Amino acid sequence: MYQEAAFGILGLSGVALFLMRALADMLSILVFLYVFIRNIVERRPFPISGIGYERLFFLFLAYSVCISVLSFGSNLGTNFSEILVLNRFVFLAMSIPFIVNSVSNVERLIKFLWVMVVVQVLLGVAQAIGGEAVLEVFKPNDYSNFIAGSDRSFTSNRGIDRRMLIGSLGDFISYGYILFFGLILLMSRVTAFKYSSFLSLLMLIMIFLAGSRIIFLASLLVWFSYLFFQMTLMGKLASLFSLTVLLPPTLLLMLETAAGVQFEYNSFLSLFKPEFIQALMSQRLGHLLLYLPEFFSDPIVIIGLSPDKPLVEAYAIEKYGDVLPYVFLATFSGTLEDFYPAALISYYGLIGSALFYAIYFLIIRAAWVDRLSSFSLLSRMSYTILLLGFAMHALSLGNQSFENRGLSLVFWISVGLYSCLHMISKRSLKEAGTTSAQIT
Repeated sequence: MYQEAAFGILGLSGVALFLMRALADMLSILVFLYVFIRNIVERRPFPISGIGYERLFFLFLAYSVCISVLSFGSNLGTNFSEILVLNRFVFLAMSIPFIVNSVSNVERLIKFLWVMVVVQVLLGVAQAIGGEAVLEVFKPNDYSNFIAGSDRSFTSNRGIDRRMLIGSLGDFISYGYILFFGLILLMSRVTAFKYSSFLSLLMLIMIFLAGSRIIFLASLLVWFSYLFFQMTLMGKLASLFSLTVLLPPTLLLMLETAAGVQFEYNSFLSLFKPEFIQALMSQRLGHLLLYLPEFFSDPIVIIGLSPDKPLVEAYAIEKYGDVLPYVFLATFSGTLEDFYPAALISYYGLIGSALFYAIYFLIIRAAWVDRLSSFSLLSRMSYTILLLGFAMHALSLGNQSFENRGLSLVFWISVGLYSCLHMISKRSLKEAGTTSAQIT
């Protein structure tokens, strides 16, 4: 959570910064290997959540490695970097049940997550008040991925003059995701508390100030949905009536206001200008409406090309260069992962994509069942998983939500905590059943 700002303050850059960031990514894998080997040495049973996502994950991981090695002409360094970025924190989720085996420890970790969110809120407030001078202190340094042969420039470095908030996470998107997670934690509480509405509103304001429109709109939608389902029947009917009455004039007002300003892609009002759709056609919409139809007609779609983005770009230009617009192809590599389903299918094909989405399906399905559990903490974490899981998939249509460091970290920590509670609940039910049978 704090490494981007810390490494920037220490002055790390280039290859040295890449190695330090890679070490942080590898820690979750090293922790998993450590607790796995320790359980073997001590002959302790392995904690299996019963959700089933672990087996599918290792199948997907094995398939990712195979397609990377067997794909002709792909860069193995790029492939393995991409695989690591996508899967790094899944190992953390599988490590947590090895270590956390009681309700009190789960509660402590949830409090720790709260502390991380609150600190980020305070940093964001300081940046909102102090402006560019404070942002400069937390600005991350760019680095070089010598394994993949590419450079990484943070969005905050490319637009430090923009009004954005980054906390200590390096970019406004990661920061917005952490605040979104805080909002979900608030909504997932089993019992409401006095200042929850105020804190939710504060979170929404901070997410808006962070600068990501898609995260703000997703947060607003999730919050309104939460409020709607908390209402009585009469309240729901009144809300639907108000929405029907107020929404059309509000949209007309936004359209009229947007018509009077110059189009700027990063402006919130630009969402309501016709030029915005044209801009999206050379980006996210282009991958959905132009590129994917061509790729689905290609037999290679079954197995994929490997997670080598330059290879995918070269393949698209060679195969579909005559039918895809030049403007779209010119931005192909830079926007492919912004519509992540297109990237996923290109990298791993239909086989790998099916495995990938099946992992999330099993987790969400289990959480859907456990949301009604009488075990209040399990019910709370189930709602957290449901909201985060659905949000990640929705946001992947316009963002790299599955790969984002901040969102991926908190999601898989939440999965690990949910797995612990799921196992504790099953163990308690089993013990209760055994006791009941003995009494009988």
